[in-house]
Amino acid sequence: MQHHARITRRVAGSPVRMLLAAAVFFLLAGGGAFQASAQAGPQAAAPRTQVAEHVKPRTLHQFRDKNGTMTFTNRPDKYKQRTDYKEVAIRYERIPLPPAYKPTPAAVPKVITDTTLKEIVSRYSRIYGLDEALVYAVIHAESNFQPNAVSKAGARGLMQLMPGTAAEMGVTDIFDPTQNVAGGTQYLSRMMEIFRDKRLALAAYNAGPENVKKHKGIPPFEETKNYVKIVTAYEAAYAKGGAVPHVRVAGSGRALRPIQTSPAKGAYTVVFHSGLTQPADKVEDKEPYWFIEYANRSYPVRKDLVKSIEKG
Repeated sequence: MQHHARITRRVAGSPVRMLLAAAVFFLLAGGGAFQASAQAGPQAAAPRTQVAEHVKPRTLHQFRDKNGTMTFTNRPDKYKQRTDYKEVAIRYERIPLPPAYKPTPAAVPKVITDTTLKEIVSRYSRIYGLDEALVYAVIHAESNFQPNAVSKAGARGLMQLMPGTAAEMGVTDIFDPTQNVAGGTQYLSRMMEIFRDKRLALAAYNAGPENVKKHKGIPPFEETKNYVKIVTAYEAAYAKGGAVPHVRVAGSGRALRPIQTSPAKGAYTVVFHSGLTQPADKVEDKEPYWFIEYANRSYPVRKDLVKSIEKG
């Protein structure tokens, strides 16, 4: 979610225009079949540096002014007493799982079919008040329907959940299609609630809400601008009846991309209590959060979810 895998390739002419046209043609033509399998081995262990505990954490609060501009602060008192600001609460809930859901051990391969995916998307789109076409579009852009996809930023699964966000929602298996889509749709719905604009919500999904707030709109990053355009084009095609690709993807706890567990020189690796990791270019201490920056993305991670931070 913050997120995410690369979504463009350089071709002759305008890369975005060519990709958008190809995407819409692909969808309206009915899509195609594909299959992915795990390619990377188990993660190697890396030395850990323990993070100090903090006894009195402060909660991060969000306020919206009369013009719709968002302000994030851990000192809310001065905003609560102003009539021109309204607090906007972001509270992640534990993901709701269907009664028949049975978790699969991480070592056991999972298989998702097109029928199963449709059931999952339908369920969580309804729960979180999202259009199914939008959810399919995000999955398409994020992972190309591969449940064990991993981005360079450390996002994982069909909707490319970040480890910290997943932990806040009680996700125990980030690669599991049901849990991943449950978390991804909840996160997207929260971004829609904050920004009240689909394009801004998509930008926040890709680059983080902090960047959308900072730039007072879609951040000027090429990847994020392209991401918003591509997801919007995918959504339009799905909404018009474009077929969801026929999917039968073998997934497992192994990732399609090797996950870097040791930070590069001068960089960081954030290690979560869940065992997951993510890279960082910069880490700032803003109680009760670590603010993580990586490749133009910026987002808060609750300190109680972090086991250690390693510096290269």
